[in-house]
Amino acid sequence: MFRLRGGLFHQTRRLTTQWYYATDIPTTKPYEPNYEPTAAPQKFEKLSEEDSIALETKYRSSSNKIKQNDTSKNSKIVQVGEDNLYTVDLDKFTIKPTYWHGPTYEVRRGLWFSSSGTPLTSHLCSELESLSGKKNEVQKLEGNYQEGKYVLFSEEDNNTGFILKNLDGGKLFLNYLKSGLGSYIPINGVAVYKGEKRPLDLNSIDKILVNSVNKEKVKVKEDIKSEINKGKENERSVLSNLTNWELFDNLPSIFSTTGLDTNQTNSSIDADLEQVHLMGDYPNQKRKIRDLVLCVHGIGQTLGMKYEYVNFAHTVNLLRSNMKNLYSKSDSLKQINKNHGNDDWDSNPGIQVLPITWRHSIKFKTVPTEDDICNPEVPALEDITVSGILPLRKLVGDVALDVLLYEEKYYQDLILDTVMNELNNTYTLFMKKNPDFNGRVHLIGHSLGSLILFDMLSRHRHYKLKFNVSHFFSIGSPVGLIKLVERTKIGPKKGPKPKSTLRVNRPNCEEYYNLYHTCDPVAYRVEPLIDISMSQYDQAYLPHWSELDGFTSKMIEISGNIWEGLPTPPDIQNGTTEAIGTEISNKTDIVTKNEEITITEELKDILTSLNHSGRIDYALKPNLLDVDVISALKSHVSYFEEPDISGFVMNELSNDHKRSDKVVVKKVTK
Repeated sequence: MFRLRGGLFHQTRRLTTQWYYATDIPTTKPYEPNYEPTAAPQKFEKLSEEDSIALETKYRSSSNKIKQNDTSKNSKIVQVGEDNLYTVDLDKFTIKPTYWHGPTYEVRRGLWFSSSGTPLTSHLCSELESLSGKKNEVQKLEGNYQEGKYVLFSEEDNNTGFILKNLDGGKLFLNYLKSGLGSYIPINGVAVYKGEKRPLDLNSIDKILVNSVNKEKVKVKEDIKSEINKGKENERSVLSNLTNWELFDNLPSIFSTTGLDTNQTNSSIDADLEQVHLMGDYPNQKRKIRDLVLCVHGIGQTLGMKYEYVNFAHTVNLLRSNMKNLYSKSDSLKQINKNHGNDDWDSNPGIQVLPITWRHSIKFKTVPTEDDICNPEVPALEDITVSGILPLRKLVGDVALDVLLYEEKYYQDLILDTVMNELNNTYTLFMKKNPDFNGRVHLIGHSLGSLILFDMLSRHRHYKLKFNVSHFFSIGSPVGLIKLVERTKIGPKKGPKPKSTLRVNRPNCEEYYNLYHTCDPVAYRVEPLIDISMSQYDQAYLPHWSELDGFTSKMIEISGNIWEGLPTPPDIQNGTTEAIGTEISNKTDIVTKNEEITITEELKDILTSLNHSGRIDYALKPNLLDVDVISALKSHVSYFEEPDISGFVMNELSNDHKRSDKVVVKKVTK
């Protein structure tokens, strides 16, 4: 029981208009039209001051037009977050990604709050506003709210009160309260207050409310857990049912290099708004973008249906965040932007990365809810899977399934059309929202995504993009294997043409990179497909990122000492990657010095037409323990977390490159 009289709520706080967004329970999920949240969100974060001002201005403007019966069209859409990556709909009070398909979350105006500091819904706030003038009178709420059905405001302060679950005793109890005899009310509700800062006296009632509130929290946690489990059950692919993954459940963070365990990861990934940190520490609301990078996923999110960590939009968010963090520590990259005359060189790398999601637009009959769009007589994958060594079949199937499907012409044409449309639509939307953008556009393809982009760029007369592609980074790519099977070579779009009786694919881009982890079972080299002699020579290696100042040879030298038996990486000098390698067509023209081989002018011209450095294949160094199946799979899905990948991409996009005069390679160490 708690006494409401006696001036407990004597302090009032001034109303603020801080806006909040939920981060735990989505209101909708992409590609799940039947999704319904089983619990209301409980975890909220603040939007930035600039975003809150924009939202409040739009909200009040819309409200005034409604009061004045203004029937003119009034957009209630507000762009928020750094670079306006997220969109708030004030009609629905939701927030969602601007450029990619993602979950929507509830947005709330910070007007009324529960004693726990959670902002209340807009409808409940409206009712509390309209009813707050009547003090010490129990009033019934019209809406159906989880907080309760009735409200009772303080006798001395109509900005504080209780929302009650029920009125024990019915009319008799109501009369008892209204008569003034009832000095106490049962604690079967929640304390509420107006304004962002809670009254100090609420601290004293928390102890009285603790039992009731704790019961509610337990129920909410159970609802949230049920929601997560239900989502996983609904999303589980047919492949997931072929085996249990208990082997992996006992291994901490097999899909994360951040040290989080699987449970922590699963509970946070769906809320990728939280990962973006909309409040942020960015110096300006909308950065000047000079390089737009569009990223295409590969494994079709089949693996992601089991481990939410493998979520492409989220991993691209990680790439964007890694770039910002690394740039903030790199004097060399800042100096490059300063030399280019960029006023915001101290804080802005000028690079924006956006995910291109396409897999859910195409049905392959790999999950129970998908019908085969080609022929209903085609069985599901489950129907043809042999029962032996299921964990290994699961591993291979999840990673390689979409690559196999892509090789069937019907699906290949469908995938290429779908990805082309997604790329063009995203670019068109970006240009609409950033009409002053006049920079370059680059592509990153992961796994099958790199094969899709490679084929699209090689058939650019059939698949027309609305932009020219400058740099194309293929990551963890099976291009080398697929083109070998197709008996197809790789050549530059312009410049010298190698003599060959085979078909030659010529990707329509200025710079082509093939980045991979040496433990990745899906990735293959491409340089031997340019010239077969490159198979004799070692790939180039990505430089390690130094937190001190960008790329440095000393970091390579220190780490190189522990890789006994592995090829020595090339020297990295002055914050740039120098060309170390390429192929060799005429052995009589080779010059050998200290195990380094300078390739011929003819071959150099071919290679530097594909990449200014003369090298296309770049490998990440493996860790000493990366020798098992789990590490191999992890290497394929963790590229966007790697600082070396983020740093390399930034460095290549920032520097003004010149074609190498000499390309040097080293013999493969057996």
